[in-house]
Amino acid sequence: MRELLYEAAKHFRRGRSLAERGDARGATVAYEDALRDLHAVRPQRMRDVLLAQVYLSRHQLDGDPARRASDLRMGYAYARTTAEPNVRALAEELWRSAVERGDHRAAVAPVRARTPVRPVPSDDRDAGEGEGGAKSGRRRGRRRSGGRSRERA
Repeated sequence: MRELLYEAAKHFRRGRSLAERGDARGATVAYEDALRDLHAVRPQRMRDVLLAQVYLSRHQLDGDPARRASDLRMGYAYARTTAEPNVRALAEELWRSAVERGDHRAAVAPVRARTPVRPVPSDDRDAGEGEGGAKSGRRRGRRRSGGRSRERA
């Protein structure tokens, strides 16, 4: 577990340096690697601090507004669970500025109308199932009698 935390911290540092150089795509990949490692670790203080930092850093990159809003909410939530004052201060500052701009809400995709399901006519329901509409074969959920059973040791 400790190795995953160290790897995640390396990915985070690499992502931060790439973001400072202007390589947003490389930084995004590094942050995603860090998140993958961090979500594999059991909850603990250092994990939550790193998760908050990674989500907040990924939020600061330009990109999809819905993803940025989601990253802000996740980073803010993880920052509030930690006792790390620097991370909490950064989260509060980013949250406040996002609320002022109205960017803290994720864009919601429009809901497509569902096609209504047509009921099957009763005449067609029993077609092809033998005489009288009775089903052939065994019923679901029941075992055959006389068949093989598990051998007991």
